[in-house]
Amino acid sequence: MDATILTIFGICFIFFMTCLGASLIFFGKKEKRRERPFLSNLCGGIMLASSFFSLLLPAISSTENYGVLSFLPVCVGFVFGAVFMWVLDLLLNKTKKGSAFQGKRLSKNQKIFIAISLHNIPEGLSVGVALGTAFMGLGTLSMLSAVSLAVGIGIQNIPEGFAVAQPAFEMHGSKPKAFLNGVFSGVVEPIFAVLGFFLSYAFIAVLPWFLAFAGGSMIFTIISELMTENEQNKSDMAIWGFVVGFVIMMLLDVAFG
Repeated sequence: MDATILTIFGICFIFFMTCLGASLIFFGKKEKRRERPFLSNLCGGIMLASSFFSLLLPAISSTENYGVLSFLPVCVGFVFGAVFMWVLDLLLNKTKKGSAFQGKRLSKNQKIFIAISLHNIPEGLSVGVALGTAFMGLGTLSMLSAVSLAVGIGIQNIPEGFAVAQPAFEMHGSKPKAFLNGVFSGVVEPIFAVLGFFLSYAFIAVLPWFLAFAGGSMIFTIISELMTENEQNKSDMAIWGFVVGFVIMMLLDVAFG
């Protein structure tokens, strides 16, 4: 198949699968109160597995040529990701008197949306860099391998799209709004895939920093929102929701990563 068509397919596929994941919100009935801890923590498990298997492990693997400083991109990027989410929440809370946002913190839905959107940036870059490298013959990576990476990331985007849509549905009670939240969280992925495609050489160097930054932002969100919520509403269902979410994402990452 023509390399141009495969490139377009790879970039579009990752976004389409996020939309597919977000659309799952339309197929469920409104959850009962006792089911909410399970679904909330299902999203938490998905996010934690995504942070580790899709972001931090690839970041660590891609810094092997840094020698004794191989720890630097991952540690610094991770800390900056966590600090970014903390400062963002703090700034909103400290908004001047009289503002429409005075005294408001980022909601759980907003934090998850931001964290997964940030997570989609390095994933989009990795797809774009792979496709650009193969298309232009810059390395040993074949076009088939680059498309396989796009397909793998796309499949992983299904539960991630749902992970954004579910808390949005809890907050708004509207399935169309929840679906759009999931869709918009994935918009950055094809945009950065295109950037990565045209700037393959440049983004290879900074990709580990982006991966770790997104991992830090997601794990901060899990700790600050989902784990705090669990302390207030302890239940076996919440714990097993987290375990099931983590296992689902781990299996997808191992199978298609």
